[in-house]
Amino acid sequence: MKKILKDMGYFMVMLVFVIPTFFMAPIEVKGKTLGDLQKELEEFEQNYNENQDQQDLTEQEIATARAKVQSIRSNINSISEEMVDLTNEIAQLEEEIVLKDEEIKKIINFTQIADGESAYLEYAFGATDFTDFIYRFAVAEQLSSYNQGLIEEFTKLIEENKNKKIELDEKKASLQKEQAKLNEQLVLLQEQLDELHDDMVSIEESIKMQKEIIQIYIDRGCDVDDDIATCGREVLPVTTNFYRPLASGYVTSNYGERCYTLNGRYTCDFHYGIDTSNSDKNQKVYSIGTGLVAGVVYRSSCGGNKVYVQHKLSDGSTYTSSYVHLASINVSKGQVVTRDTVIGMMGGNPDIQTWDKCSTGAHLHTQIAYGLYLTDYTNYYTFQSNSINPRLLINFPSGTRNWFYDRISKY
Repeated sequence: MKKILKDMGYFMVMLVFVIPTFFMAPIEVKGKTLGDLQKELEEFEQNYNENQDQQDLTEQEIATARAKVQSIRSNINSISEEMVDLTNEIAQLEEEIVLKDEEIKKIINFTQIADGESAYLEYAFGATDFTDFIYRFAVAEQLSSYNQGLIEEFTKLIEENKNKKIELDEKKASLQKEQAKLNEQLVLLQEQLDELHDDMVSIEESIKMQKEIIQIYIDRGCDVDDDIATCGREVLPVTTNFYRPLASGYVTSNYGERCYTLNGRYTCDFHYGIDTSNSDKNQKVYSIGTGLVAGVVYRSSCGGNKVYVQHKLSDGSTYTSSYVHLASINVSKGQVVTRDTVIGMMGGNPDIQTWDKCSTGAHLHTQIAYGLYLTDYTNYYTFQSNSINPRLLINFPSGTRNWFYDRISKY
């Protein structure tokens, strides 16, 4: 009986450590005011108008920078794949921990602790006679031994889960270092990179969206001297989880390096988001979660109609999601959206959305980046370098062409 009491006490302590929720750490901008953001925009716009926003690079410098970009992207892709695997393993371990927890509770539900010291085997002492008592006591001993094994397995699962989360944090730190390197090179090259991306934003579009987000914050009560690390986030509603942006469909192209034919030209690039589609092209596109519409772009030559949504999770971490190749847009800048808000309709059909030169067929490109694009950072290339594999936050069936039939079921 003492052994059972000891097991139960240990079990109760271990419950404290079960299933901590994994979130990315928040990216914070400290000390920058709304006035600072306005000043940055004014300086950037002035430099652009004076054609001084890009430095002149030699052919050798451009070639060197491009080679660095390729190498960094390869590292980011590798780290991202490892992070997705670790995230899936952590989710599986947490499910096993829950099941083990329930099994242990069933085994010890006949035991009662009195004053934190005495343990009573209600099962054994509920015997009708001495023979029944001996039988029940033997069963209780077997249950105790079995329970000890369960607790050992339970402890092992918790330790393994803890170690994987530590490893995931280390991978995240490595990813952010590589993203910082990538940002440096992308900003250096800017349009000299000579690449087309689904979510490509021109300098003119970036300036327009920047002005709009500043006005949104002003309209919502942020003063020129307010710290945007606090005021900007107070504007944001809180969300808890992210969901698939289509009600049904399949992944057509994953995050990472890829090769394909666009406009008759075979090309290889780095895909910063994840593409989804459906054989029924008339698909509603939903926000992945609660957030604030920070930017809207119409008929871009690369990406077509686009929407940018800022998000804040309950732990304070922030992200920006984008929805690209839309046939139509149903939201407006400054609008608060939820996971049930229809952002627009899926587009990307080059025969219909003829202005979109960066799509080979009807689909939705969804991108997620650390931090608040247009608030924490204003450069489009920083948004690109801060982008992460959407699979880290949204559950999709593995691979491509594997169907999902709702927005929440786990695969």
